[in-house]
Amino acid sequence: MRPRFHLRVARRVVANRIRRWLGWPAIPYKVLWNTTYYCNSRCLSCNVWQIYPAEGSQRDEIQRDEVRRILSSLGKDLLWLTMTGGEPTLKLQLAETINDVYDACPNLDFITVNTNAIIPQPTVNVMRKIAEHCRRAEVLAVLSLDGVGEVHDRIRGVEGNFDTVMETRRRILELRRELPNLGLCIQSTVSEHNLDHVDELMAFCKNNGDEHLLTFAQEAELYRNYGQGHDVALTVALPAALRAIARSYRPRRGRDLVQWAHLRLLRHHAGTGRAPVPCSAGSSTVTLGPRGDVSGCLFLDNPMGRPLDHDHDLRRLLASERARAVQAACRSCNACWTNCESFTSMLASPVTTLVRALGAPPREDVREAPAAGGLVEPRPDARRP
Repeated sequence: MRPRFHLRVARRVVANRIRRWLGWPAIPYKVLWNTTYYCNSRCLSCNVWQIYPAEGSQRDEIQRDEVRRILSSLGKDLLWLTMTGGEPTLKLQLAETINDVYDACPNLDFITVNTNAIIPQPTVNVMRKIAEHCRRAEVLAVLSLDGVGEVHDRIRGVEGNFDTVMETRRRILELRRELPNLGLCIQSTVSEHNLDHVDELMAFCKNNGDEHLLTFAQEAELYRNYGQGHDVALTVALPAALRAIARSYRPRRGRDLVQWAHLRLLRHHAGTGRAPVPCSAGSSTVTLGPRGDVSGCLFLDNPMGRPLDHDHDLRRLLASERARAVQAACRSCNACWTNCESFTSMLASPVTTLVRALGAPPREDVREAPAAGGLVEPRPDARRP
């Protein structure tokens, strides 16, 4: 992230504080576009890949012009756009749609595409189109990697997926020679399926010199997996794993400090069951769903409404009573501490973040004792704010 981006984020954070003080709705500077439910992974802890054809198809999803109209309504306030899914590279005209939004939003500085990298060349083609067009923005390919070799293939349910991730990585690094605004990082989801292999995974990424982000498995509306025991925050082994991760994680570049703070504050969430800083979902960020619905949080069932009912205008939607109620509810939500929302939450509360990141972690016996099998019942607030 470039200094210009951080300066613009700081201005938006201050502006949103002023707006709330005046009783006005916050205007998000980051949009998480959940591009499609279509997915070619078969992950053990996620059921998104089962949505189609049981609940519709890609024909029901919003397309290029609608996405452009919705996101361009944020204009200069849109600084950060993240694509997720499903598998974003399976979304038709993904690159062209992103480029449309970039043309309409002059301050869009940071564009990230999360991908399982199962199909290397189409993935690289998408990243090339975006980076070539969005020259002023930093464009980041975020490759999912949950283990080394067979561990990753088993968790993702696709034989040979580890090899395709490595091939995609190689091709993107080659492409960077001609497109310096194109970047790459590895993101790993820590779950019960790889908790014993995290050290190996972190060492592998470090030896390759890759930027490495860790997120943690959870039960969420997004994954259609409530009640299936996938919330890693409730496992007995997590506190010890977090201690080991925090000791071994060493920032090597400026923005690694955000990941370092995220991991430190995750220990607070794991120990207390409460968010270490107020969540800025719905205020700093909103989520645009595959069918055009907007929600405050990527992971919860907390819809704000449909921009299509407000002439595709996100600002008009945010002024609605429902949207403002979601913004208020998100600030007191304790359901998770996941980097899709935690990074913006830390930027919105820098002093509290610094104090808690540098302070001692809370006692790990604060939470309810685990039930048999290493799990406790999901917290009542884990469903929706």
